[in-house]
Amino acid sequence: MSALLRKLFATVGGSVVGGAPMKMVLVVRSDLGLKKGKIASQCAHAAVLCCMRAASAGCDAAGRGKMLDAWLRQGQPKIVLRVDSLQELHLLTERAESSGVIAEIVRDAGRTQVASGTETVLGLGPDRTEAIDSLVGHLKLL
Repeated sequence: MSALLRKLFATVGGSVVGGAPMKMVLVVRSDLGLKKGKIASQCAHAAVLCCMRAASAGCDAAGRGKMLDAWLRQGQPKIVLRVDSLQELHLLTERAESSGVIAEIVRDAGRTQVASGTETVLGLGPDRTEAIDSLVGHLKLL
């Protein structure tokens, strides 16, 4: 974990993935009516889950370790989008997984606004912007 933290705060120039722009997308379920603070917390959970997944992948065949390094070096760009239903969230998750993009769903603990296990946010990436956009280009900003 300390190695990941060093990576997060290191300032090293250049991109490892052929100079391709990278990003992460956080997709929030708007049908739940979550308050702003809850949305922020759930998005943070999704970002951490995605980073942990990318870090644990190391330098796998999909090059996720290199993609994580490139994303970190580019300033960890993130975009927050919305879907209107759990069904949309699940369809997007399936599409991402079938295309090899990291997809992590946050399930709430149920201590505040929603029931335990409620799926609130989907994190996608980090990956090449082109790959992410092909999945979420039709979605609106939160």
